[in-house]
Amino acid sequence: MHVEDAYAKGMAASGDEHFDLTPELDLFQYRMIKPYVRTDVLEVGAGPGRIARLLMQDNLIYDKYVISEPSDHFFGQLCRRIEAPSSKITLTQGDTSDLVKQYAGAFDTIFSVHVLEHVEDDRAFLGDCLRMLRPSGKIIILVPALQFLYSNLDREIGHYRRYNKSMVRRLVQGLDCKLETIYYANFLAIFASLTAFKILRLDYQKSEVSKGGFVFLEKVYSRYFIPIIDLMERNIRFPVALNLTFMISHGDIS
Repeated sequence: MHVEDAYAKGMAASGDEHFDLTPELDLFQYRMIKPYVRTDVLEVGAGPGRIARLLMQDNLIYDKYVISEPSDHFFGQLCRRIEAPSSKITLTQGDTSDLVKQYAGAFDTIFSVHVLEHVEDDRAFLGDCLRMLRPSGKIIILVPALQFLYSNLDREIGHYRRYNKSMVRRLVQGLDCKLETIYYANFLAIFASLTAFKILRLDYQKSEVSKGGFVFLEKVYSRYFIPIIDLMERNIRFPVALNLTFMISHGDIS
């Protein structure tokens, strides 16, 4: 009897060949995490390890890096792609409700990249992360933005929602945390997403031809547009964009 991997909804057909196709985009997202990496680090929902590999290849100083992934499908890929982790690296399978039992108060940096939108109870997710965070630590979250862009693609790959700044402020309200930073990123991708998934209604899972076309467009966008966006957004914060990044810390660290 086939048991569906709920954590990999709509993505279980993705093999190793589908990753590392957008290195510019991966680096663009990694740079949002990099300034906060210190001492003991947890990545929640690492998928096949695209951000993890960048962090491990970088010249950063940290004592421990725990890379977690709840999906059977993606955890298998993660283990294959990070073949010989060092003594500082731990690969572990589980979601935040599992991790918090082992790692309460254990981390200085916790981050996730395009994970929170897959979690039905996103408030519980943040609560678990806060319980794993040390008093002076930081949690950095990257999510897809703008609910009007929510498409059939979002639905097929298990997105419960897309976010905006107001949603995040409501989400953290009442939690023992402080919202330190929140900003939109990847402005030009709004138009690409709107055209591809809301107007043309492209379905990359429909056939191998559709999937090939989608991968080609992703590669082109990453290679030619992300470097331009990166330069623009180092100096300009746009009022809206395809993605949203926010950072929280404990509300009282005195």
